[in-house]
Amino acid sequence: MFRGDATNSYEQQAKFIQDRINTVEKYFGELCLAFTGYARKTARLRDKGDDLAEVLKEYASHETVNKSLSVNLENLSLTLSALEEYRNCAVQRMEAKVIGELSQYETICKHAREELKHTMSVRDKELSRKKVLDKSRERQPFNRQQVAYAESELLKASAEMSRTAKGLSEQTDFFERRKLQQLKSLLSDFIMIEMTFHAKAVELLTIAYQRVDEINEKSDLENFRRKLRSPENVAGSGMSARSASLGAFKTSTTSPNKEDGDIMRTPEKLRPEMARSSSLQVLASKMTVTDSEDEETSSD
Repeated sequence: MFRGDATNSYEQQAKFIQDRINTVEKYFGELCLAFTGYARKTARLRDKGDDLAEVLKEYASHETVNKSLSVNLENLSLTLSALEEYRNCAVQRMEAKVIGELSQYETICKHAREELKHTMSVRDKELSRKKVLDKSRERQPFNRQQVAYAESELLKASAEMSRTAKGLSEQTDFFERRKLQQLKSLLSDFIMIEMTFHAKAVELLTIAYQRVDEINEKSDLENFRRKLRSPENVAGSGMSARSASLGAFKTSTTSPNKEDGDIMRTPEKLRPEMARSSSLQVLASKMTVTDSEDEETSSD
């Protein structure tokens, strides 16, 4: 590299490397911005999903007439909350494995450009020493001392250029190889993150659909008509149902330890992992209780 006799060859090689660095810096920067925007939008969608789950939960806690609606709204709320836990994990993995890798290329490209600039300056120094030698031979061909000195300086510059050019060649090859490997790796990571989330989303949305399908319109309508015929019992039965529902909810959301139980959800911020995993534990508990009830019903 940079050892051709023609100056045009040297300039073409330098321009080619410079163009490669500029291309990587430009498009890796644009990819970083695009993935950052994607992650930010996904995080906002996660927060809106948390808001939706919270509204469903509140509605379920205040519904005292339609029993099956109340129970399944609460179950749906827990399922949607669990879905947002997985969405949050996807955002965090994207930030670490994709955006974090892309953001490093600003520094990497800057270092590669500095290496190229240093090599070009060494090359210019070698050409300058060669011109000095040529002038010495042309103007004072019998001044052996001055010609020998110019030849010595040229040899030093040529040796330095050889070392620098070899180092740049290795750095350029390493730069290109790392770019290809890391881009392939981070794109594969992005696809796997999305596939993992969507696979879990299909699983949880299937459960959510089943919960909605379990709402018994006939039973809830009959209960409503019964309450309508006896309005004086609505207040008392409402308080009783509310207390029972609250007791069941507290039981189902009891954490294995005090620290997990004290964490509150904060949808507008990035939640800690322990806080975000609480709804998964509640959902698992709810699914276990529901399965037990189904088995008892079938045995009866």
